[in-house]
Amino acid sequence: MLGDLGVTLDVAIEITADADAVTARLLKRAEIEGRADDTEPVIRKRLEVYATQTAPLTAFYEGRGLLVQVDGLGEVAEVTDRIVGAVESR
Repeated sequence: MLGDLGVTLDVAIEITADADAVTARLLKRAEIEGRADDTEPVIRKRLEVYATQTAPLTAFYEGRGLLVQVDGLGEVAEVTDRIVGAVESR
């Protein structure tokens, strides 16, 4: 698609986060919002499925030297700064 538009891809950003930290956040959200279906096994399974399904895409961009991983944990402004820095470094 990008080629058809005459655009090249300079960088692919993968926002990463520790599975235990994500699980803890989602369990807290489930508690606050009354989400009875968001149990630890369900959350961990969703994370596993996500990792499995995105691995080929990650490998594709990594193989082309375009992948930059950005830590997604922290305040929104911190993560935003990391993303902006990753894009600007390219």
